[in-house]
Amino acid sequence: MIIYKLLHYSFFMKRFIKKQILSIALPFAGAALGGLLVGCSDAWDDHYNNTEQAAATESLLQRIKQNAELSDFLRVCQATHLYNNMHSTPVTYAELLDADQTLTVWAPLNGTFNVDSLLELCQTAQGDSTVGLHFVANHVSRNLYNMNSATSESVKMLNDKYLPLTAQKFFTSSVVSGNYNIPASNGVLHVISSDAPYTYNLYEGLTSLGRYAHIGSLLKSFERKELDENRSIQSGLVDGRKVYSDSVMVTENDLFFSLDDIINEDSTFMMLVPDANLWAPIYEEASSLFNYGSIEKADSVERYWKTVCLVQDLIFNRNRAVNKSPLDSLITAAYTPREWPYHVYYKPYDADSLFDRAQITDSMACSNGVIYHIGQWPFDTRQLYFHPVKVEGEFTSNLIENTLCTTNFRETAMEGVSGRSYLDIVPKTSTSNWTATFEVKNTLSGTYDICIVTLPKTAYLPNSRDTKPNKFKATLTYTDSQGAKQTVDYDTEMTTSGTKIDTVLIGRFTFPVCNYQQPDATVSLQIRCSISNRQTSYSREMFLDCIYLKPVLPEATETKQRFGTYSAFEPRKEVIR
Repeated sequence: MIIYKLLHYSFFMKRFIKKQILSIALPFAGAALGGLLVGCSDAWDDHYNNTEQAAATESLLQRIKQNAELSDFLRVCQATHLYNNMHSTPVTYAELLDADQTLTVWAPLNGTFNVDSLLELCQTAQGDSTVGLHFVANHVSRNLYNMNSATSESVKMLNDKYLPLTAQKFFTSSVVSGNYNIPASNGVLHVISSDAPYTYNLYEGLTSLGRYAHIGSLLKSFERKELDENRSIQSGLVDGRKVYSDSVMVTENDLFFSLDDIINEDSTFMMLVPDANLWAPIYEEASSLFNYGSIEKADSVERYWKTVCLVQDLIFNRNRAVNKSPLDSLITAAYTPREWPYHVYYKPYDADSLFDRAQITDSMACSNGVIYHIGQWPFDTRQLYFHPVKVEGEFTSNLIENTLCTTNFRETAMEGVSGRSYLDIVPKTSTSNWTATFEVKNTLSGTYDICIVTLPKTAYLPNSRDTKPNKFKATLTYTDSQGAKQTVDYDTEMTTSGTKIDTVLIGRFTFPVCNYQQPDATVSLQIRCSISNRQTSYSREMFLDCIYLKPVLPEATETKQRFGTYSAFEPRKEVIR
């Protein structure tokens, strides 16, 4: 996902071309901030060429110079540079305001902001970039915005922020009487009584402010810079390689597909952020469950999925249609219909719930939502990511090997059956002790009760009188921390019920490595029918509903269930034997 939405500007007149400036960019804030790119292509000059203000002869820069009360704003514009591909150029914002472009400027009066601090910041590349994004670009917008009695709209600034504009007010600042709607040859100037404060969006706040560094540093570690070929302007080929006169570099982050693009200024987010002292043990617990062992880039894979699974349920987007009734329920960035009922929280504003005011210690308004500081971690590990692992018997893709049997997919109307379907395992002969091996995906490096869920014959024929149980043994295959295959044989014969839905506990096992979201399963379970020829009171046919791995937390970390059950499917038999 594109983290920073980059906006083209192309304002150079011919005199700038003589300076051999081919493309320039407005800066981003922070240590690794890039630019809102601009260029000198004819296409962009034509697109932004000023026609409506042709009657005025003075440029915006000249208008500002004529007003002595705007000298501080002028000084900052003259000291702040535009950026090209994350690098400073000799071109200043003052030159932008003198170019043949259509811009609207809201210039704050002298004495209403700390001009000395801004000028001092401009002495370094990082500070220069920050001043450009946080101050100058926060007061300049593309195109014309006149202010009158009917004005009521949201204005997109050069830094992509949306600021409210009304008849006499720009964001938090009032216009100065008699000093607005001032025409210029390249736009319009409004004088405002104070500067417009820069507001972080959620992503900027998390990655820029020290109080959120425990989460923001994780998010920022996945950033990368790339060329956006679709928005760059190609000038030709050199040695068979594309050359761009206007190169739009974008900052991307692999996390944002999973985190609902929290940089998006068009959304309205609510995000819960715990204090660092709360986060540390939560992150440590996740580290023990996301141990990927010896796979390639195990540390990076662990960090990615651990971060996604911990942060997803902290984010709520009120622009999503399913969140239009927040008093009744909210869904998080992790929600998909396939994941129901996970990541859905009912009555979230009630006492002892997610947005219980007693649990919120502070909040920070952002340009695309609100960050809420919480003093208590409201989730159970099994709610967020330590989910039961369910392998549906009827999904033939899960069956990787079988011997001495045939298998049939069947549907049933019986209540309590997972997916209302099952796998009918039929021995090839009346004496065949068959085997069936199923792959098990998405296990964490944690402890599970390993079970199978079987159905009585009445699942197929409601009036069936066949109540004979099945008897079986099992073998678990897994990968150890060195990547070697290991097996555990459960040789004690286990018996199913022939009269009801039955959950049979095979054993408890702690997996040494995680297989979460990996393409190839590293765990499999083999079921072996184990009935001698003399044991005629048993049936070799088995109706397998699913294999079910139920997570087991260490007793010390067992926590109160605050939002109902943690399982998307609990076997109907409550007591697992």
